[in-house]
Amino acid sequence: MAVRTRDRGSKRLLVLGAGPVGVEAALHAARSGFDVRLLEAESPGAHLLAWGHIRMFSPWAMNCSALGLEILEAEGRWPFRDAAACPTGRELATRYVLPLARTPLLRGRVTSGCRVLGVGRDRLLKGDLIGRPERADRPFRVLARRGDRDIVFEADVVIDATGVFGQPRRLGNGGLPAPGELEAADRIDYRPVDFEARSRAFAGRRILLVGDGHTAATAANALRALIERDPRTRVLWAVRAEAPPYLERIPGDPLPGRDRLMEEAAALARGAVGGIEMLPGAFVESIAEAPARASGGAAEHAGGRARPLRVALRSAAGGSNVVVDRILAHVGFQPDRSLYSELQVHECYASFGPMKLAAALLGSAGADCLAQPAPSADIMSNPEPGFYILGSKSYGRNSSFLLRTGLQQIETLLSSLDPSEKVA
Repeated sequence: MAVRTRDRGSKRLLVLGAGPVGVEAALHAARSGFDVRLLEAESPGAHLLAWGHIRMFSPWAMNCSALGLEILEAEGRWPFRDAAACPTGRELATRYVLPLARTPLLRGRVTSGCRVLGVGRDRLLKGDLIGRPERADRPFRVLARRGDRDIVFEADVVIDATGVFGQPRRLGNGGLPAPGELEAADRIDYRPVDFEARSRAFAGRRILLVGDGHTAATAANALRALIERDPRTRVLWAVRAEAPPYLERIPGDPLPGRDRLMEEAAALARGAVGGIEMLPGAFVESIAEAPARASGGAAEHAGGRARPLRVALRSAAGGSNVVVDRILAHVGFQPDRSLYSELQVHECYASFGPMKLAAALLGSAGADCLAQPAPSADIMSNPEPGFYILGSKSYGRNSSFLLRTGLQQIETLLSSLDPSEKVA
């Protein structure tokens, strides 16, 4: 096992996760004079590329920092022509995030294929020096694995920007895995699906869509196009609301793309397309392979390659069984808290986000991601000195995070830290 320790010079700052917030955090920290290293389990921008076919509802101008644009412009690059246009995830990754990860300021500082397993303190346990600033006297020890090799990195400041996209929430009633859910994982999609690229897996099939947020709305709109191309396709859409309106729309939404998305999905929920049937107030109780005699048309469309699934649902109206070929489980994501289980992090019991920020969000204007509280160094701090959670992970299970907020978090935090002083 290798141990990476201090390079001579500035304070060591380690960023976990090379998504848009992680790359920007590393960039700003390097410009500020920190000795920066960025660890990424896959490759920079991997999660953006995973939903790269989807167009964001926030424009380029809200997704880029002044520093990032300045650096790219100095290299003769400019990621967009129209600042008011909304990029796809792939466009944001390939035109902005990936070029920044390769810029000379971060050269030699980005380690891909390096999965962080945990963060601790040198010669301290979670319960030692509770709430004491003296914990900052001991460096962080970050255990990571690259290939078959374990590596320990030491750092004075750690920024966790690993996001939530890698941890989808489970499908079953009460947020638990439904009985049979894990066994049926090969026929359940938790992440957004590119139906153009995977049309053979969905066209002409019977699909259960579960969820009522933006991801589910995006899937419903895409499935409408699939139904128009292949009318055999049938969608059962299970939502938590027991009566209309099934989807939450923000009055006077300042983001036209988001408002249009929800308006189109709401029309589908009202029956605009005959191939989509709403299942209001429905929760998934269990999932099992359907008996051959119960598979009906679903088995025919499956082409014999996989037996359909029988999903038991329960609602206020009682129980029912549906037979489907695939399930879209768009019920949200949550943070991986195991990374800092040995650190003193005060978490919200409802969202799993850092407590100070979670409390500020609770008192804000609800679902509108443009009406969230401005970040401050105090709100972003934890009882663990020098450890910060930024980006979508800082919002925990709260889905109202906007990338612009992450950029504000970075600028606010870095302006409050001195690369040459001890973290208090």
